[in-house]
Amino acid sequence: MSRLEDDQQRHTRSSSLVSRDTHGNEWLDITELMTLGTSELQVGELLKPESMTLYTALTSMEVMEPRLDMGMLTEEDKIEISKWDLDRVLTLREVLWITEKLFYCEMTWHNSASLLQTLYMCNYFTVQEVPPLVGCRRAENCGRDVVLFPMIFALGACCLQVWMEYLKENVYAEEDVHFGSQPVEFFRQFSHSQVVDMLDTARLYLKETQETCDDPREQAAAAVLLDYLEMRVVWLKSLVYLSVDYLTEDPGALDRSSECLKELQTKHKEFLLKPVDPELAVAVAGCFDPKCMRKYPSMAPVKPRPLLTHQQSHQAFDALIKGLSLIHPLLQAESVEELINFFADFANRQPTPLPFVRSLVVSVFLTNDSVLLRHSPVAFIKRAIREISGPYVWDVLECIEREPMQFASRSKRFAQMLGQDPMMALSRVDGFCQEAARNLMDWFRTMCQNAPRQRRISLKYLASWDVLQGDAEELDAWFYVVSCGPESRQPEEESLNPAFNPFWFSSWTYHMKLLLMENGLQAGVRLDLYLDYELPLIYGYSAQILQSHFDHLRRMQTMIASKAGQNSLFVGKPQADLHVGWVRRRVGDSACLQHLARWLVFIETQCQLATALWLVSHACDRLGITRAPWARRRLQGASLEVLEFCQKQESLESQAVRFALRFRSFSRLNSPTPLTFAGWMTTVGQLDESSASELFVHASRTLGKARKTLDEQCGNLIQSDSGGWQTKYQELRYVAVANAVALAKLQAAPAAMQCSALKVPGSQALVFRQMLVEMQLGELKNQADKNQATLSKSKAKREKKKKKRRAAKQEQEEQEQDAKSSMAAEWLAATDSLGASVAWSCCETSPHAPKWHQFSFAITKDNSGQGN
Repeated sequence: MSRLEDDQQRHTRSSSLVSRDTHGNEWLDITELMTLGTSELQVGELLKPESMTLYTALTSMEVMEPRLDMGMLTEEDKIEISKWDLDRVLTLREVLWITEKLFYCEMTWHNSASLLQTLYMCNYFTVQEVPPLVGCRRAENCGRDVVLFPMIFALGACCLQVWMEYLKENVYAEEDVHFGSQPVEFFRQFSHSQVVDMLDTARLYLKETQETCDDPREQAAAAVLLDYLEMRVVWLKSLVYLSVDYLTEDPGALDRSSECLKELQTKHKEFLLKPVDPELAVAVAGCFDPKCMRKYPSMAPVKPRPLLTHQQSHQAFDALIKGLSLIHPLLQAESVEELINFFADFANRQPTPLPFVRSLVVSVFLTNDSVLLRHSPVAFIKRAIREISGPYVWDVLECIEREPMQFASRSKRFAQMLGQDPMMALSRVDGFCQEAARNLMDWFRTMCQNAPRQRRISLKYLASWDVLQGDAEELDAWFYVVSCGPESRQPEEESLNPAFNPFWFSSWTYHMKLLLMENGLQAGVRLDLYLDYELPLIYGYSAQILQSHFDHLRRMQTMIASKAGQNSLFVGKPQADLHVGWVRRRVGDSACLQHLARWLVFIETQCQLATALWLVSHACDRLGITRAPWARRRLQGASLEVLEFCQKQESLESQAVRFALRFRSFSRLNSPTPLTFAGWMTTVGQLDESSASELFVHASRTLGKARKTLDEQCGNLIQSDSGGWQTKYQELRYVAVANAVALAKLQAAPAAMQCSALKVPGSQALVFRQMLVEMQLGELKNQADKNQATLSKSKAKREKKKKKRRAAKQEQEEQEQDAKSSMAAEWLAATDSLGASVAWSCCETSPHAPKWHQFSFAITKDNSGQGN
């Protein structure tokens, strides 16, 4: 690099190369310098001075814009690109190869890839001018003009429909959906009807080729192209019918879209059943340019993405069809309860729905300040609160809204307490409902994001729900004072003014906040964010939240049942259901109690499941099974590094930090009362009084109660799968049965249940484990200190006298320590024997309910007869 530095100094000293402007700015033209410096470099070699350190290089990589890397064209790339010819006459086998690869590109784009990595690679897709005879049978190049370009126009029309949905920004920027200006104008030259007409012409040409062509390979290619063409037509119609504008304007669009999706799914299944000839399609040289990003520098992707394979592309297409089929039940929902279950199931779908499906679900649910294309958010929120809190307060408010003067004459004291203007109650409720609608709409939109983002955003929204609950409590207190104040408790008014439930709005808000907390914890299980030894902590905290939720719903059920039938004074004339949406229909006492009963069964079963899994995971933790370093010590032998990590992992400081990290979002809430680390350790201490075998037995009984609760209540509450409850109950029942069977196998095995390690209390097992770690650490450190014994002989003589004076005192302590050590050694031997005879699987997520773990205990045949 000395030559380069000399040239730089020489050019810097030359004042003739320095340029100046009127503002005093100076710059140096380094074109000649860079030409000299790079003349000796090979192709692809980087220019780097000797002073460029590793830190400098990493810093440059950190601040570098990824889109600056456009890729370097090699000689092979240039030769390949030069082979492409727009005027080339294409056979149907070549058209089939292009069509299939464009299908792979389209599905890869739907899987969050960039257009530059997918569709823009095809030179036919980004051609500047359309051939004049496109779609005409008299064209000389029929493969290109009659078949290929109409298919590309239909593909562009489908992509435009998807792109217009992406522009609503319902999904976050992880998906690169920029379409580009030139291709947009290119595909907008033809309307949907013109594209369909060109596809009809292509269909006739392909059928004619099947009948008249002498080449059997061309006939086979025509048959496959005909299948792709028919699926493309139905796919385009489905996207048009499912667009929000079309659904809003045409009442029959929803049914037609459902029919198109069923037809498309049938055609796709029939297509996959046909045999595939991998040698039928013939590649076209230069047709695809993998380094096309140099043409669109502002759209270059951040990281490379390979195209999906044939099987992966068709799997993605099938998932896309099934995802779009969910729009029909979404728009057919008849209650907020059903919508909550829909979005909860949608958020837990495996694999995660594609970005287009998630964006379309959000658009259909909320567009232009309209819920489900026809309801106002405020009316939707009122219906949501009405389903949980009961009808009484809403009958009063509707009576005020419809007949304010008649209401004042029928209940003078109540109208007087509201003030001179009874409409003040309506304005306060509307203000609260607008704020609640904003929170609930955000929550529904969050459920349509990908799984990691769902959890992060849900935990952030807890603070806003906590603030909303404070506003709801103020509103409830105001209603309570208005309706049940001391001035209104007169004999003549008592029969006309029944006592209000003082928790109308805050009860619903608290119910939704608890749901959000439960979803946040369960999302971590689904994403496998928790370590094995954290499972007792997670399930223990979940059980306490679920218990609080169950108690809250039980209290609401008791209060609403006590008020049933007391609101006949304020019931106005019922509105006709034909002219009013379901959000404005009245919810009676019986319907509200049914809603609460279904929630109670669901929450109670989840609480029992969380308690049982808490007990099982705690027992496994005390046995050291879920402690990865401890298990590694048994399998690979004790090392200084492993034992130190075991000691650090089980320290109180480490546990306190882990507790604060996992529940920092919950500790800031006003309700429910946050569980502190000291309270958690007290609860754990109570569990440690029992042995592992006792915890397994208690967990098995709890799982039996959960299954019994579902079996007894499901038949009474659910007649069909309305609202999605039957599916949710079946998932919980599967988890309960699977874990109960696993525990039954463990309890039936003599090699496991006769092991002495299972009979030791948890507190004693924890002491044994800590003692063994300290002993083995001491032994390893003593071995390391022997190497330095020869350097300190004189010092050892002085220490010897001191040890003799302490010998008598230490003798008793050593005897006690030896007794404890022997007990710990026996416990360790029993634990290792148990681990050798039982294969423990503590972290397998249930395939049917990914929010819950499924424990597995497999008894090995070789050790099935071992005892202690």
